[in-house]
Amino acid sequence: MISNYFEVTIPFNSETYEKIQSALYLCGVENILEENGFFKVYIEEDKGDLIDSVKFSIENDCGISNMEIKKFEDKNWNDVWEKSIEPVYIKDKIIIHTSWNKQQIENPGGKILIEIDPKMSFGTGHNETTQLVLELMCDYLERGDNPMLDYGSGTAVLSIAAAKLGVENIIAVDIDADAIENAKEYIKLNHTEKFIKLDNCNISHVEETGFDVIAANIIRSVITVNLSHIYSKLKADGKLFISGVLIEEEALLVKELEKYNFEIIEIRKKAEWLGLYARKK
Repeated sequence: MISNYFEVTIPFNSETYEKIQSALYLCGVENILEENGFFKVYIEEDKGDLIDSVKFSIENDCGISNMEIKKFEDKNWNDVWEKSIEPVYIKDKIIIHTSWNKQQIENPGGKILIEIDPKMSFGTGHNETTQLVLELMCDYLERGDNPMLDYGSGTAVLSIAAAKLGVENIIAVDIDADAIENAKEYIKLNHTEKFIKLDNCNISHVEETGFDVIAANIIRSVITVNLSHIYSKLKADGKLFISGVLIEEEALLVKELEKYNFEIIEIRKKAEWLGLYARKK
C-alpha cells in the first residue's frame, strides 16, 4: 500500500540503548532498524497519535532532544524498511539474512546461514556489537567448547551461531520475556532446538557452572556489575566474549576484568563499539 509516512531517527549510546528500545516497545513500535549509532522507525502519517507518543516518550522518558522526524510522501514504507536491510557477512563463515532477502545472498555454499527478521530484541546480527562477538567466535570458538552461556541473549543469534559452529550444549538467558519469545521462534526456525536451552532470568539465577564459554553482548555497566557471577560460572581457562561496550569505555572494562584476573587476548573495534576476548586465568 502506498502512503505517506514519517522516518524517526533517534541517536543512542550504551547507556540509552535499552531505555529507548523499551520506550519504543511501550509505544507500540515493533520494527526498529539500527544503523551507525541511530535507531530508525517508520510510522504511517495517519498514525498521528503514535508519532506524538513516540516523540513525547523519547524526549521526556529517555531525555533525547536531538531526534529527527522526516516526512516521506507516496512511499510503501514497509517496502522501504525491508529493502534497507541487507544480508550480513561474518568472516566468510556466517551469513545472517532475513526471510525476505534470501535471494540476495552471495556465495552461500558451505557457509552457516542464520535467518533473523529484525524485531524488538537485541542481537539481530544487523548491529556492530553482535557482529563483533560473532567475528571473535568465528576465530576463537572450538568445536569442543561445551557448555556455553549466552548472557543477555536477545534473539539468541549468538547461541544459534555457536550451535552451527559445533557447540552442543548452550544456555541462553535474558531478563526480557519478549526477547525469550522471539528467541524461541528463531531457534526453531534455524533448527537448533536440541542444542539451546532458554531461560527468562539474570545470570545470578543460572544454577549451572563450569562453562567453557560465556558470551555477553550487553552494556558495560551490566557486565561490570555482574563480573563476579561471570567469573564464578566460567571454568579455569574459559573463554569470555564481550561487546555492547563503547570504545570510550575500554579502560573501565579492562580495569574491571583485570581485577578478576582475566587475561585480555584481543580487542576489536567497529564504529563506536568494541568487542573483547578474554580468558579466565
